[in-house]
Amino acid sequence: MVAFNYSFARAKYEVVQDLYHVVMGNNPSKWKGPRNAVELTTWQDAQEFCRKATAALRKRKLLGDDEEIRLPSEAEWEYACRAGTDSAYSFGDDLKVIDDYCWYKGNSKGHDPPVGKKKANPWGLYDMHGYNWEWVADAWHPNSEGAPPDGSAWQEKAPEQRVIRGGSWADPADASRSAFRAGHRAAGKTDTIGFRCVRAKKK
Repeated sequence: MVAFNYSFARAKYEVVQDLYHVVMGNNPSKWKGPRNAVELTTWQDAQEFCRKATAALRKRKLLGDDEEIRLPSEAEWEYACRAGTDSAYSFGDDLKVIDDYCWYKGNSKGHDPPVGKKKANPWGLYDMHGYNWEWVADAWHPNSEGAPPDGSAWQEKAPEQRVIRGGSWADPADASRSAFRAGHRAAGKTDTIGFRCVRAKKK
């Protein structure tokens, strides 16, 4: 079990389109809906959202000067996804109940619904399994478990790959396991990748 010598707060949902529009002034998503998760964002877009959100919250005295909004590290992401469990999914190992918790290829209609329609994990975080892949801060090293979410987008020799976690509505259930990891080109955009932020002290 991973342990941290610092605390951080994890967003309950992936960043939704109305919030992204307020912070960034645009909505790049394919599947429109104010409470749908934003997608078609690059890793750099997600980083810029975090930077602008940090500045806006500090200006309004809602965030300390020693705090920031940022993408989670891969370890932070998995810690939050597992929510104290050591099973394949935060809801256990029984795939008979996966439809209660996860949008994946087996039950999605090929588009994003609003966030939070499935059950939360034990820590009250929604859509950690499936729905959209989530960018994390870490660079991708293809030397462990995982597979590309989309062969057409996969460029193993690209100069900058970043880790994505959680699986998506277009992937099989296996890709939404707590431990499953994949890489994607940082400058790539797809309607299966969004992101979720953390609030933490600046490192």
